[in-house]
Amino acid sequence: MLKKYRYIFSLFIILSFSVEAKSLLYKIASNNSTVYILGSIHLAKSQLYPLDKAITDAYKTSDVLVVEVDPYSQDSATTMQKTMISAGVYSKDKTLQTELSSKTYAMLEHYTYKTGMSLPQMQKMKPWVVMLQLTISEMIRLGYSPELGIDKHFLDKAHLQNKPVIELETAEEQMALLAKDDKEFQDRLLLYTLESMHELEPMLDEMFMVWKTGDAEAFEKIMNAPLKTDPDLKAMYDDLITRRNYKMADKIEGFLKTKDDYFVVVGSGHIIGKEGLVELLGQRGYRIVQE
Repeated sequence: MLKKYRYIFSLFIILSFSVEAKSLLYKIASNNSTVYILGSIHLAKSQLYPLDKAITDAYKTSDVLVVEVDPYSQDSATTMQKTMISAGVYSKDKTLQTELSSKTYAMLEHYTYKTGMSLPQMQKMKPWVVMLQLTISEMIRLGYSPELGIDKHFLDKAHLQNKPVIELETAEEQMALLAKDDKEFQDRLLLYTLESMHELEPMLDEMFMVWKTGDAEAFEKIMNAPLKTDPDLKAMYDDLITRRNYKMADKIEGFLKTKDDYFVVVGSGHIIGKEGLVELLGQRGYRIVQE
């Protein structure tokens, strides 16, 4: 069971058919401003659309779209490209074979052989880049497309309508989380992904259904399951999600002090839990309603 849930940490985030079901959409109001926060799925299926009317209405009535990072931004696009080159590729004589533990490398060899992927072409890629490549490739094979992600859906609309877009983070901040120069962290990140790759399809389907029903409690259980049994995962979770939540909450609180209305789209993992955005903002005295 632990291996099954480890995969969550390489998704970020990554992930009812009842008409009366809620969605992972929350409304927060101050005296001057209204902020909607929507938990996103970064890669999705066409069955996700059309989105619930409460979601589309919240977007329409908002003055500003807020996302984690806007890949359309020239600064963000340039940063991502530079980081892939400067922090995503081994220098000199280092390769995956020399830097990974024997266990992780053996699993990578087995996986690439089984799937027909070229390990020689990956040798100079650092583990975080390989993890992203393997994850996205497998999700696409399973029918989940980045073109159908909720973030992209609303970014496309905003840019077409000239609606202002604000980023909660910089591309540099986001990529630094995965690209950090920590050999043990890099090895674990790839190992957890490889160990759980065979569980990806049922897990994605489960998370997809939970998202559609707006069942925040079920989503939280999925996310928290491994944290009670694996201290390493707890540390990674704090780095990749929890610490970011506090910074995001500060920025969202700032929006509530303006006269504009905001539609905030963040990975669903940032929404739920005792240190998720909903709880953190609630602790600051704001009334939050799930739509």
